[in-house]
Amino acid sequence: MLYHIINANIVMPDELLEDACLSIEDGFISSICGNTSGGTVIDAAGSYLLPGLIDIHSDNIEQVVEPRTGTLMDVSLALQEQEKQLINQGITTIYHSLSMSRMGTKAARGEMFPKVIQEISDLGNHPRLIRHRLHIRFDITFIEAVPNLISLLDDAPVSLLSFTDHTPGQGQFRDLERFKNNTRLNNPSLSEEKIDERFKKRMEAERVSGDKLAAIACYAKSKGLSIASHDDDSVEKVDFMKNMLHATISEFPVEIEVARYAKTKGMATLGGAPNVLLGKSHTGNLSAVQGILDNSITMLCSDYYPPSMLQAVFKLHREFDLRKVGYACAG
Repeated sequence: MLYHIINANIVMPDELLEDACLSIEDGFISSICGNTSGGTVIDAAGSYLLPGLIDIHSDNIEQVVEPRTGTLMDVSLALQEQEKQLINQGITTIYHSLSMSRMGTKAARGEMFPKVIQEISDLGNHPRLIRHRLHIRFDITFIEAVPNLISLLDDAPVSLLSFTDHTPGQGQFRDLERFKNNTRLNNPSLSEEKIDERFKKRMEAERVSGDKLAAIACYAKSKGLSIASHDDDSVEKVDFMKNMLHATISEFPVEIEVARYAKTKGMATLGGAPNVLLGKSHTGNLSAVQGILDNSITMLCSDYYPPSMLQAVFKLHREFDLRKVGYACAG
């Protein structure tokens, strides 16, 4: 089958081709601005034509499977319906980011966790609307789950492993009072006494040792996985993640200086598209827009809100004209 898309604004890696045409033959791009004779003609009428977006960090699967606390939907149905939404939001490859954490949703803990893993694995084995990948976010305070993590690396088609630490006082929650305020907002029925108890428990949580993390990372790397750090808040943490854990991605660096340093170390730096739409971090950390304009944030992900990917790209183009700061408008 041969198709010609005409009158399109085609987003290229380094330029925008206005009123251009693109030909697709047997499912592959055969030419840009070539001969449009024969085949079926589709008039884009000035719309943008851009590559499918690759979203390497999306927690959305947990909300889809568990839309309300304790209410679990059929995983297969939830994933099928989710991908219909994702393809309409421009996302053609999704890394489902499941959290291995005591604080995670039921979709990421207990009996539901292997079910979600299995369904995502099955999706990767059959033709789908989009490509499904698995990203495991391992909370380094979840010490007893290390054997389960190793089993996943052996048995599941994991593509990306990130190490997270949401202990108050560092990383995402450097501001202790902000952590308490977030706890109040997410748990309005908790008394101040219970909030203080939870805070104390989180502060005193034991972490997997650096040597053990290095061994896990080395094993993951031997399996061909990419490794990411999370909420880097110092150059020392970047050095540890890069040199000891083989991380090549710095997810959500919390300060501009840290993002710059991670980039100089050859790491990809990831910001949140919702951060772009909101104009700020919801936890008071680095503004993604600031990092992008500084050229120290090099990628975006949907994080917790898939529609933000496509909308963020156009907001950045519309409000900041990224071509002036060395960025193309493609996702």
